[in-house]
Amino acid sequence: MADPFVAPLPPWARFESFLAPDEEAGLLAWTLANEERFTESKVWGGTVDPARRISRYTTDLGPHGAILEARIAARLDDMFRAIGTRPFVPEYYELELVAHGDGAHFGAHTDIPIGAARARLAEGQGGTNRRLLSGVYYFYREPKAFDGGALRLYRLAGGDGPEDRVDVEPVRNSLVVFPTWALHEVRPVRCPSGAFPDSRFAVNVWLCRTLS
Repeated sequence: MADPFVAPLPPWARFESFLAPDEEAGLLAWTLANEERFTESKVWGGTVDPARRISRYTTDLGPHGAILEARIAARLDDMFRAIGTRPFVPEYYELELVAHGDGAHFGAHTDIPIGAARARLAEGQGGTNRRLLSGVYYFYREPKAFDGGALRLYRLAGGDGPEDRVDVEPVRNSLVVFPTWALHEVRPVRCPSGAFPDSRFAVNVWLCRTLS
């Protein structure tokens, strides 16, 4: 019998073949053609901190942001049901296209902004930003040229044993969703070529509402 006092692992769900083949190919082609749009990823506070996070990102997905949002909107009920989240209608989406090359990682964190970071995200939204659901869409060039980069989710009450975490591998053309409050990290990536096209690409997605 399970110990009733042990906090559970965060719920998560994977949706495979998430984009149509031409949509996935279009997103990859656009990404590879726009490397110059990517800048060093930041942590809360708007600073670059390689000890905590190494990757490159852009919030510009060209025409592919709207496509991804539409596919997510069409699967909302399935997502809420899969992870036990109370249904809601997102008022907007935050999208962040990230390239994880050799040595990329992101230490343990949650996706809930606080303090000045929360205020910055609220700018232009007409209220206070509130992220309610997190998602990661994975894509990359075949044949796969990197290893690692799993999404690691931690038990709510902490712990450092293997039973206190779950590693979710980055499967191409899949969307993984989990609660925004979940403590998680991106495990280190190994990409021997160091070439941008060989990166582990992902679109971080947050389903949001505003609190006036």
